[in-house]
Amino acid sequence: MMRWLEMLAIGVFTFEVTQSALMVALVTMARTVPMLLFSAFTGAIADGFDRRLMLLGGLGVLALTSAVLAGLAIAGRIELWHVALGTFIAGIYGTLEHPVRRSLLGIIAGAKAGATGAGVALTLDSGTNHCMRLVGPVLGGLVLTRFGLPGVYVFGAVLFSLGFFLVLKAQYQSPHYDDAVPRILGQIVEGLRYIRTNPKIMGTLFITMAINIFGFPYVAMVPVIGDQILGQGAVATGMLLSADAAGALAGALLIANFARPHHFSAIYFYCSIVFLGGVLAFSLSQFYALSLVFLFLSGLGVAGFAAMQSTIVFTAAPPEMRGRLMGVLAVCIGVNPLGILQVGILADWFGGALAVTIITIEGLAAILVAALLWPHFWRRGN
Repeated sequence: MMRWLEMLAIGVFTFEVTQSALMVALVTMARTVPMLLFSAFTGAIADGFDRRLMLLGGLGVLALTSAVLAGLAIAGRIELWHVALGTFIAGIYGTLEHPVRRSLLGIIAGAKAGATGAGVALTLDSGTNHCMRLVGPVLGGLVLTRFGLPGVYVFGAVLFSLGFFLVLKAQYQSPHYDDAVPRILGQIVEGLRYIRTNPKIMGTLFITMAINIFGFPYVAMVPVIGDQILGQGAVATGMLLSADAAGALAGALLIANFARPHHFSAIYFYCSIVFLGGVLAFSLSQFYALSLVFLFLSGLGVAGFAAMQSTIVFTAAPPEMRGRLMGVLAVCIGVNPLGILQVGILADWFGGALAVTIITIEGLAAILVAALLWPHFWRRGN
């Protein structure tokens, strides 16, 4: 919730202070850069330490950071660099998401219900993110309007503290491995070598990078397309993103109920195609109602992609390597700023709609390459 809530509130604050869209983009990127830089190291560390303690440490730091920023905002002494630093710290916590928090979730569920249980748990976890994509920005606008920036950070301190105590009470038996102190660089190298021997994981990581470079950057162009092509205002344009989130939430619930381990790779592959196809159709649409339908369909694709990327890596990895391989997955997700840069340059040259058309065609070409290199995605019985 705080991820999506802060994204709106910090963007509004940054633009009010600087009147610069570039600064808004740079402050927003401060959250994503740590994932690209540090996730592999976080994953290697997670393979040798208690994941719950790492998660508790991260939530504690976020609660303290929000409390400090709330105090500065209440005193009227908060500056843009304070906000940017807080966003960067939140981004560092984001490096714990896949290698630590999601692995922890999979371990707890898998201990009780095997690979199917881990898959359901990770799918529902993805569903909570899609749900908060619907709720977070709206709630952020309400909190920011009623209580200003101090209210946003007070709310954050409360939520992160609540998360801390919930994780503290979680029943979790920490695995014990031979290396009490992880050999971080050595473990990263071992993880990369293992990936080369596992086509299921290697293909999944390739598609993850493709979708994050050629798929998700379309979001940056939705306001442009909503205004210039569809002729809609801010509220109606916001509904376009809500349609995507609604489709993703519905898809996550379907997958949690019906997906089984032998379906995981196929769901991941075909949902990636559905996502890119929906975004491509949206970029070509001239009608608002059709655009809503296309983005709802793309959201259904996002559900399968987002849920299965973690599930496949978690279930296909040996237990002693799950942390570092989930860390590599987070690094692959962290390449998203490269896609944002590409779509921004293309939009300057050709306009927002054509820019999205170009990147999604590139994405579909990348999926075709994956299908040729890793046929287990589409062959039955794999």
